[in-house]
Amino acid sequence: MQQLSALDTWFLHLENNRMPMHVGSLFIFAPDAPEKAFDFDEFKSFMQQRLHLSPVFRRRMVEVPLNLGRPFWVEDPFFNLDNHMLHVALPKPASIRALVNLASQFYNPTMDRTRPMWKMVFITGLDDIEGLPPNAFAALMIAHHANIDGMSGAEIMATILDFSSQVSSIAPPKEAWNPKPLPSYRELIGKSYTGTTEAPGKIFNILKSTATNALEVAWESINSSLPTPPMVMTAPKTILNKPVTPDKTFGAVDIPLKEIKKIKDAVGCKVNDVVLAICGAALRKYLLEKEELPEKPLVAMAPISVRSEAENGTMGNRISGMLVALGTDIEDPYERLLKVYENTQGAKNFSKATPVDQIVELIPTEVGAMATRFYTQMGLSNLHRPFFNVIITNVPGPPIPLYMNGFRILNQYGLGVLFEGIGLMIVVFSYAGTLSICATSCGSIMPDIGHFAKMIREGLHELEARLEEVQREETFFKKLEEKHAAKG
Repeated sequence: MQQLSALDTWFLHLENNRMPMHVGSLFIFAPDAPEKAFDFDEFKSFMQQRLHLSPVFRRRMVEVPLNLGRPFWVEDPFFNLDNHMLHVALPKPASIRALVNLASQFYNPTMDRTRPMWKMVFITGLDDIEGLPPNAFAALMIAHHANIDGMSGAEIMATILDFSSQVSSIAPPKEAWNPKPLPSYRELIGKSYTGTTEAPGKIFNILKSTATNALEVAWESINSSLPTPPMVMTAPKTILNKPVTPDKTFGAVDIPLKEIKKIKDAVGCKVNDVVLAICGAALRKYLLEKEELPEKPLVAMAPISVRSEAENGTMGNRISGMLVALGTDIEDPYERLLKVYENTQGAKNFSKATPVDQIVELIPTEVGAMATRFYTQMGLSNLHRPFFNVIITNVPGPPIPLYMNGFRILNQYGLGVLFEGIGLMIVVFSYAGTLSICATSCGSIMPDIGHFAKMIREGLHELEARLEEVQREETFFKKLEEKHAAKG
């Protein structure tokens, strides 16, 4: 019996039918041998043998009566794998758009809180889709955000993935799984009360670390020429920052990682800086096309994992985040990248301050529950500037192919979560030399999200062309200087 953290609990409070608080990935699998076909029963057996490798698979949430404390994770005595694994066939004619539409039907609803909050949906019938090999299939994997963040999600996937088509043998659990009955209300209230007696010391430690971190950040800022990042709720209002609707839309683009690294090496920045710059380019182009581009630059929130090595293997969320101006007010792609690089350097200093999960520890559970519901039900996001305009998260993946039950992953697309007034999330995932960039929005805000995804690729090409111009100019002036030096 483990109590949820304050941040994990917030994801539960934020959830409603318009804003499901789960995240997911859409995988495309293919066999190395074309004749090898998908077998659903075989995959269920594969998962059954691995359930003991992660607590997420068989734990469910139980809530404390009257929100008198944060909920608890307990092992589900009624766990049934059949409730979490589904197999459906894509109707003909098969297409990528039909696949995305079918996946969204399973992704849109909120998850059942009386069961472990995860699901796998296998989708077959992809043979007619151009570019996919025979016997390819898709797998939609969904988990509630209260369960995982990006890094703990990757750890869970590591329990079911292999480095070759040879399926790893898994040692059985040392002890048979024997879950206890669900706790009574009296037990839940008693456990919550025990937690409140420890709260004063915990709050003191959080305030102490916050003050220490703030002083360190202030000192670094005084002694640095780097710009300070945008403050929360200073981002411009845009058509992306409206109340969200439950009809998720997805758009994705694949980019060779070597193209991003070539720009990174030429400029001397990071891969993430290039990603943020081309996302900024797409946002600028998209809003210009709709005559809705604000004068101020859009602001992205980039989550950062603060999970320590000692916390590896634990579930839940351990995150901070940095706010970065995306240079959408700058027309020149090269100058925009330089500005984004400068902005991220300044933002990284401020992200060292107290992580989000510690800040929300200071807010009582019942107050947080009432405040979040009041905020969403009253539509208060319309009455102030956005906290930020867009979420862009970059999850590094392995440089080599991975396999599940003998089938190779061809592609992986991260599916995001939307918040009140934040109608766009972009998930970036690197895998086997490819950068997959997937945008999540909703029908009322970005019905043409596929069009926006193409603009990300266009932003990359425009940056590449402009960088070549800059390099030619630099070469020309360098030769001119050498010529003058030789004459002198």
